[in-house]
Amino acid sequence: MTSPGAVAGWRVHHGLTARGGRRGVCPRRHSPVTRAAVIEPGTKTSFPDMLEGAALTCVGAGVREKKVAIVNVKVYAVALYVDASPCKAELAAGKSLLHGAFDKALLIQMARDVDGKTFWEALDQALTPRIRGIATDMATKEDDEGNFMSSVAEAAEVAEESAMDQCDDLRALFSGQNLKKATQVLIKWCPGSEAGGVEGSLEVGVVGGAAALSLSSMELAQALFDVYLGDAPISTKALEAFQAGAAAL
Repeated sequence: MTSPGAVAGWRVHHGLTARGGRRGVCPRRHSPVTRAAVIEPGTKTSFPDMLEGAALTCVGAGVREKKVAIVNVKVYAVALYVDASPCKAELAAGKSLLHGAFDKALLIQMARDVDGKTFWEALDQALTPRIRGIATDMATKEDDEGNFMSSVAEAAEVAEESAMDQCDDLRALFSGQNLKKATQVLIKWCPGSEAGGVEGSLEVGVVGGAAALSLSSMELAQALFDVYLGDAPISTKALEAFQAGAAAL
């Protein structure tokens, strides 16, 4: 489902904490805390310390490179933002940046001009096998006695189909874009809580663009973030920077 202006309404800024915070949490009354902006060293891209309106803190940045002939070309810089307090608690409990139950976002800033179709095709190459892997893991889950569960397998098939359908929505979103240098793409995942009855959400769009996508597939969300936070990230240096920054929260 497309949600007009969702990402256009997100703003990023340097030096001040975001106002408003998470839903249901009142803004703090004391003076805002100043934090240094995060610089990605390979591209010299400066990322704001916070996402305004989301209360997410930047924990690090890295670069996505693509080998062209024998040269590594810097395509974009990427920063990870997290809801600091629950992130810190989840990491302390042994969870990872990928699987921890806290709000998180990826802010991508182009280091060169790239047409949206090319951007999506490169991302999709990494995304599709991850979606299939997540669905396979769901489908082969066993009960406490080690028995195959047909209902789980059926749910996994439905989840995979939904994720792939929403990939088509992403393809349509990016195919019409011209991502010039310094253009930003924001991917925000709120995992939600089954215990608390809160549904998860995924929002993807071009910052300042006319429209963004509000998506419901948590399998797609997991796969998207697995591209950057999983066991085989497309930028190892970026993940190392994210992990170091999160450990220092």
